[in-house]
Amino acid sequence: MIKKIKNKLIIRKALKAEKKLQKALKTEANFLSKQPYTEYDKSVLSWKAPEYVKYKKGRIWYAIFAVVMLLSVYGAYMYGSITFALALAGFMLAYLLFDSKHPKTVKVSISELGIKVGKKIYQFNRIRAFWILYNPPQVSVLNIRVHNEFMVDIEIQLNGMNPVDIYNFLSVRLPELEGKEEGFLKGLTRLLKL
Repeated sequence: MIKKIKNKLIIRKALKAEKKLQKALKTEANFLSKQPYTEYDKSVLSWKAPEYVKYKKGRIWYAIFAVVMLLSVYGAYMYGSITFALALAGFMLAYLLFDSKHPKTVKVSISELGIKVGKKIYQFNRIRAFWILYNPPQVSVLNIRVHNEFMVDIEIQLNGMNPVDIYNFLSVRLPELEGKEEGFLKGLTRLLKL
């Protein structure tokens, strides 16, 4: 019984130490991202990629989107849910504003110390795992799972970069999540061009 309690205390201390370490690493990464040049810029592999994929949409897509949203707003209004109707109208406007912007092109650098995407730095000891989704021309993405981030899984577009080179470099330094597939929602988003 005493051994179990001691083991639990040791595990708690180790988890607290791990949290402190990850917090310190995140603080260091934030500090380094403000520096003009760091060791993370000495890349082994580098390329330029868009921040996210923007799907091309034609007039027909926008017409269908407008009809569906207007019918939804009208239906919500007819059922007496004015708040929901306003929320849908707000969503429609917000989506159209976001959709009008084009993704920035960022430089992606993989160095001996970690991965730098634009100004954001991810040290290797903050990255839990990586996986590559490669099904050209639709999907060509390097994914990394990071400790202590709001968005735990980070998607980095490969943009023509050879995934084998990236895999060979990262597989020696990081664990790979094998068998990871594109999620249902990601596939649906790509299919609907959202």
